[in-house]
Parts: sequence; structure tokens; C-alpha cells
Amino acid sequence: MPAQSRLRSSAGRLYARSWRAAQSALDRAAPASERARRRLPVLPAEPVSRRYGLDLGNALDRTYIEGFLRANAGDVRGRVLEIHDDHYTRLIGGDRVTRGDILDADPAATRATIAGNLETGEGLPTGVFDCFICTQTLSAIYDLRAAVAHAHDVLAPGGVLLVTAPSISQISLAHDAGGFPDVFHLTVTGLRLLLAEAFGASQITVESHGNVQSAASFLYGMPIEQVDPAILSPDDPEYAVVVCGRAVRS
Repeated sequence: MPAQSRLRSSAGRLYARSWRAAQSALDRAAPASERARRRLPVLPAEPVSRRYGLDLGNALDRTYIEGFLRANAGDVRGRVLEIHDDHYTRLIGGDRVTRGDILDADPAATRATIAGNLETGEGLPTGVFDCFICTQTLSAIYDLRAAVAHAHDVLAPGGVLLVTAPSISQISLAHDAGGFPDVFHLTVTGLRLLLAEAFGASQITVESHGNVQSAASFLYGMPIEQVDPAILSPDDPEYAVVVCGRAVRS
């Protein structure tokens, strides 16, 4: 049986055992069911914000994203590519960056220096960037394998891809004009498989950030300004808000 099939089979058995154990516990506690119901927490029926908290402050997930990029700040150097704008290129790279380029698939995007499509590869240069900052973009792309392969190809030898993707998060349906709907959210396993296929397993590191408290806060759209910083850690990979990867073109 292939490794992925064995993994899915094992995960399915584990879930089934956990479900049966939970049902058994509920059956044993049936006489106290009324007391149990009174003790259940009452969660708000609506989120605080349906814009990831951006209408109230700064989005919680950006704390994890920025932390990941700062931890790899030494990679943000030379010629750097970023999608949609150059915010992190300037914030993290500073004077280590000799040239910053902005990639946008919209040919009308006035700030873009490169009009290109990460999914199809159309308009993308090959082998020129020392660093590619790709944050929260893969979730809006259908052909993930092609997108990661093209991310590999734009890098010069030794160039580094710094990529992040949503895991536990509100789903974007692109309600706003010009928005991009989510196609996929990723797990740390999924991101590892994607990066290893394009870059090689020895050239990548993958991590996840978030826990059940921060994930719940983010789902309710609470801005980081309204969240106790203590709940942002430690990280629990079973409740990842964001998954992050570093991949080097050999």
C-alpha cells in the first residue's frame, strides 16, 4: 500500500476509535446529561468580523506570518519577488534588497513590475530571484503543484521561497470587488508534500503556527489588538492557523 494511502487509512482508524470512545463516554454520562448541558459554553452565533478582523484592526494570522518571515530575514536579500505589493520586502529585507519586484496576474495593476500568472507560468521570468515571498496566495490557486513548480523556477540557484498558507481560517468567498476566493486551505503535511516535490525533501523546512485558542479567535474575526498575546503560543500542529515553508532551489 502506498505511503499516502497507509497514512489516510491510519488516520481514518484513529478518528473512528476516537469517535467510538466519545460516544461511549456520552452513553455512560447519560443520567447527568442535563447537568452537562448546563455546563456547556455558549459561543457567539456570529463572528466579531467577517473581514479577518481587518475592519477592526490587524489580522491575527499576520502576527504568525510576520514572525516566520523575521525568523528567515537573512533570506530576504538581493533581488526579491513579492505578490501584489512589496510590503514584506521593505519591512523584512531593508537594505539587503538590491531590487524588489511585484508580481500580479492583473495586467492593470499599477504597482506591479511583472504581469504574470503563478499558476500557468505565463509572463514569469526564469532563474532570476534570490528570494520569493509568497504569503497567503496558494489558497486561491487551483493547480497548486504547477504554482509551486513555477515558484521554484523563478528562483536563481540558491534562491529561497518563503511561503505561507491559511490552514484553520475563515473561507474567503471573494465578497469584495477584486477579491480572490479560496480554493484550498493547507495542512503542514500538504505543504511539505508540495514543496518536496518541486524542491526536494532535503531542501525544505515546514512549520505550523497557532493553537486552539488563537484559531478560535481568528475564526471569530478578532483583531490582534483585542487578543491576549499569551494565547498565541505555544503552537499546536493539530490547530494550525497558518502553515509556513522555506524552500531552497539547489
